[in-house]
Amino acid sequence: MVIEKNKLKIDIFDDQYSVISDESQEAILKASQLVDTLMREIADKSGLRDGKKIAVLSALRIASKLVDLESSLQRYEDKQRELSNIIEKKGLSSSF
Repeated sequence: MVIEKNKLKIDIFDDQYSVISDESQEAILKASQLVDTLMREIADKSGLRDGKKIAVLSALRIASKLVDLESSLQRYEDKQRELSNIIEKKGLSSSF
């Protein structure tokens, strides 16, 4: 199985980057637009001009959202296991 690599140039916060990824071009562009928008929002709201600090604050915000999503996913998986166990105990699993 050969994984195709996509090569693309993207602009984030007035800097250009060359990206090589096995993700789709659409996914890469969407992610880069998210990062660019977030960095610009942080720069505008905070008054910061240091790109490195803005990038770190952006990464922190994205990581925080990721942690929240992972926590939510874990709760859903736990609930699914709990419901599956209830179904098995009641002997209803054979009807599915």
